[in-house]
Amino acid sequence: MIKVLQLCATLLFVLLPAQAQAQAQAQAQAQAQAQAQAQAQSLKIGYVNLARIESESALAQREAEALKKEFAPREQQLQEMQKQGNDLQKDLEQNGAKMPLAERQAKEKRFAAMAQQYQQMQRALLEEVEARKRESYAVFIGEVNTIIKSVADAGKFDLIIQQAVYSSSQLDITEQVLKEIAKRSAGGGK
Repeated sequence: MIKVLQLCATLLFVLLPAQAQAQAQAQAQAQAQAQAQAQAQSLKIGYVNLARIESESALAQREAEALKKEFAPREQQLQEMQKQGNDLQKDLEQNGAKMPLAERQAKEKRFAAMAQQYQQMQRALLEEVEARKRESYAVFIGEVNTIIKSVADAGKFDLIIQQAVYSSSQLDITEQVLKEIAKRSAGGGK
């Protein structure tokens, strides 16, 4: 009987540490899973609809107005030149047959030169407007990104996405960004 008791005691001393070690490993794995879940749950993601920012924000409207104002005089000049060309063409069509040949040829030559000058000026204006739009857009995006970053910092977001195939309305912070843009625009600056 003593041998049986000694054998049982030996088995207990051998099995108890192994069982304790197995329990410790199971607890460590459970803690690691809990930490991974907590980290996954604490990840805060937001989405910004940039197209909506471009169409609705006071900043975008301000940039568009500035461009329109900058190029308005040249557009007006083109419109006046087009009116003069149309008037000259109408005069040629109505009275060209009655005019002396030299006068008609002079007006036709003047009309052709005016049309060519108009096309050159129009092309130059379009190229300059496009270049300024790109510059303006770069400034706009820089300001918007700064505002998005400040909203993200204030909301303690880990990730902000500007383009997505799908986004839940729960993740959409576009309205917050629009409000911050409006607040900064009303304040007169960035």
